[in-house]
Amino acid sequence: MDWRKTLEDARSSVHSRYDQSLESLLDRMGLEQKRSTMEVVLPALGIFGAGIAVGAALGILFAPKRGDELRGDLRHRLGDLRDRSAHQIDELRQRGEELLEKRLEEEERAEAAAKTAKKASGGGATASSKS
Repeated sequence: MDWRKTLEDARSSVHSRYDQSLESLLDRMGLEQKRSTMEVVLPALGIFGAGIAVGAALGILFAPKRGDELRGDLRHRLGDLRDRSAHQIDELRQRGEELLEKRLEEEERAEAAAKTAKKASGGGATASSKS
């Protein structure tokens, strides 16, 4: 068991000396080791989470109404919003159906006019060739 401890001590000694010498060499050159993405992202996420917690706490402390009153108001406003959006969706659906019907009627009239024009031009050609 003693040899495992000796090997572990030797490995950590070499590792720490290598890290120290590398750091001092880079420092002398005016450089630094490249930071990993996790070294940048994790502190930023921690600060962001702390900001959310502080904001929520301040919001609760300075809320103008009690919690049940605030939830009731939110429920009422969401219900109104749902009703208004349903009404607007129905209006848009109805307008879309009207536009579609109008477009289909225009297409039918255009097809009928094209058939009439084709018959008139085709009929005129056969009538002139028969004469």
